[in-house]
Amino acid sequence: MSGRVGRPRDGDSAETRRRILDAARASFAKDGYRATTNRKIADEAGITSGAIYHYVESKAELYAAVYCDTIDALYTEFERIAAAESTLLRQYSAVLQRACELQMHDPSITGFIVAVAQETQRHPDLLERLAPQRGRHARFFSGLVADAADRGELAPDIDRRALADLLGAVLTGLARMAAAAGDPQRYTAAVEVLERFLDGSLLTPSA
Repeated sequence: MSGRVGRPRDGDSAETRRRILDAARASFAKDGYRATTNRKIADEAGITSGAIYHYVESKAELYAAVYCDTIDALYTEFERIAAAESTLLRQYSAVLQRACELQMHDPSITGFIVAVAQETQRHPDLLERLAPQRGRHARFFSGLVADAADRGELAPDIDRRALADLLGAVLTGLARMAAAAGDPQRYTAAVEVLERFLDGSLLTPSA
């Protein structure tokens, strides 16, 4: 008797959908959109290939679901972490640390996200489907900067958009580096060095 799940019972739907999304993200991150198949995802999720269609209508819809789920979870977590700190520097440090932890726990999160730009260039039909969560990255960092300005932390001549771009680009750049290297430890090591740069302990006094 097969252990795979066919049509889900109502009580199993959320759990099965979670397994499908996690398996799909791992496959999209490793193999790319084109090479990922329903069979691969179903095998990892422990369901039949046909059961996927109880949750999504197409691979493009599944890709969008993975994107929206991943981005929402990631930036909701970053918002929670940042809200517990009182200054921009401490908020950014906390976000970087949490990103490290998530990268070590599940590298497919970073691998999937950094590939999205290339995948949407290769498959333009995907772009519109990502709309519910597109821009979340920029809004998050713009919000951090705006809040810091409201608290009086920023020098009056600071370009807020440029600062938000910088903070976001550093996080994204670290993620791309880790994904390209295939080594989550490099992400962690780079963040540790960046934190020492920010707190002034990176360079010797004579430098």
